[in-house]
Amino acid sequence: MKLTELQEKEFFAHLPTKISKELNDYVIDQVLRRSRYIFTKRDGAKRQWGYCTHCKRHYLTDNYKHNKVVYCKHCESECTVKDSGRGRKYLADDAYLVWYEKSLIDPEAITARGLYVRRDYSGGYHNVQTDFSVQVMYFFKPGECRMIEPSWGGGWKERKSVFSISNSVMQHKRSHYSRGSIASAVKGTMFQYSQWEHFYHEDMVKFFALYAKYPCIEYLTKLGLSNLVNDKLVGLQMYRSINWRGKTLHKVLKVTKQELKTIKDLREMNYSVDAFMLHLFQQSKRDGSNISMGEAYQLNTMIPNYYYEELQKLQRYATIGQIYHYMKKQYYGKSKKQFSRPQDVLTTWKDYLADCRKLEMDLNQEGILYPTNLYKAHQETIKRVKYKEDQELNKKIEERLKVLEALTFTFKGLLIRPAKSTLELIEEGNALNHCVGGYAKRYANGETNLFFIRKLNMPDKPFYTIEIKNNTITQAYGNKNVAPTKQVEKFIDHFKAEKLAKKSKKEKVIQTA
Repeated sequence: MKLTELQEKEFFAHLPTKISKELNDYVIDQVLRRSRYIFTKRDGAKRQWGYCTHCKRHYLTDNYKHNKVVYCKHCESECTVKDSGRGRKYLADDAYLVWYEKSLIDPEAITARGLYVRRDYSGGYHNVQTDFSVQVMYFFKPGECRMIEPSWGGGWKERKSVFSISNSVMQHKRSHYSRGSIASAVKGTMFQYSQWEHFYHEDMVKFFALYAKYPCIEYLTKLGLSNLVNDKLVGLQMYRSINWRGKTLHKVLKVTKQELKTIKDLREMNYSVDAFMLHLFQQSKRDGSNISMGEAYQLNTMIPNYYYEELQKLQRYATIGQIYHYMKKQYYGKSKKQFSRPQDVLTTWKDYLADCRKLEMDLNQEGILYPTNLYKAHQETIKRVKYKEDQELNKKIEERLKVLEALTFTFKGLLIRPAKSTLELIEEGNALNHCVGGYAKRYANGETNLFFIRKLNMPDKPFYTIEIKNNTITQAYGNKNVAPTKQVEKFIDHFKAEKLAKKSKKEKVIQTA
């Protein structure tokens, strides 16, 4: 929204119009500290003289070499040597800085300016000045946060929400922000209680915007739950487990005062309390199973949050408490050797129930819903379920392959590649005695990604099957759902490092819908 002249005037009244000496010194001494040069030149006697752009003094050098880093003999600054006779058409240094200050007219408010700073040496180098250009301005007050930036048609426009431009407009510039300026700006305001000292998020503008809206950040941080604040700042899913507008801690966390005491005890024992754990606990209260806070913590360690969708599917048949106790019994009981990780119980149970529905088995019967040996029960349903090739799904898979094949990878005798058709998935499942054939529709629709690991000397023989969701390998199974061997684990680690962890366009192809 473009601001009127009156609105601009009202906003600008909070901020200074000039660059203070403190700000200028910070840029010279910190932000553009490396923008210090000694330009050399020889006289008639062929002696080399140097001019330091920092202290602005000449002196006789020890014959410095071009681009060598030396210390000025006068000010002792670390400088880069430049031969003044060489072209310097593109010699300039720049950066982006966010600088905080108190409001000039409101004692309860703080402000920030996002400044593009530059020193240009392409012309004369004897009197180079630092140029400051305001890119964005912020205003923070309890209950209010604003951000304005220049409008393309002239004037200024206000953004609907506050964000940092250090990873957008200024993403290709070195970014800085002054924590010293924050300390000075917040002193004497409510923001001094925000616990900002515990956070280092981008240039902190999103933090102060969040605190302006939700003062409970102070309580959460003092309780040792700054991880919840950080997760909120970076946009992670919070599962609606936090009431950010709550006035007391137990209302913020949606727990009773006694349950809050348990959370404090967990934190004193250095146990992690995150949004997903709180969600599991709150869900158990809603469905009546009422697991303890300690059990919610244990369940959280058994189910990583990226298995949330699988958990939701199981909640159609069982409460959080029933899921917890059944997973615990299967993983730690007699059949533990069948599951390499607790979450494998979850995925096996989900796939088993899907088979039961296909076979029209009565899931109201406790013995079917909770088989004594889940692994064996699933192996039996796999044998009974028959999958058919689907040409329509094949067309969708063929389209996906144009992107997924970029992830094909070989290493020390092993190969990983995407599944090419529904028939391949069916044959893979039949050969390895697992249910990957039932994933064909989800794979074709981009809801998941399925890859095969093969031995290079036997590229057509099923070996291991991999499922990938949102850059994370969620399942990796061989014959009869066996866990990867050390050799296969090492191969998978190299695949993740080379194909999943690198920040490139290839990374985006395994993002699910």
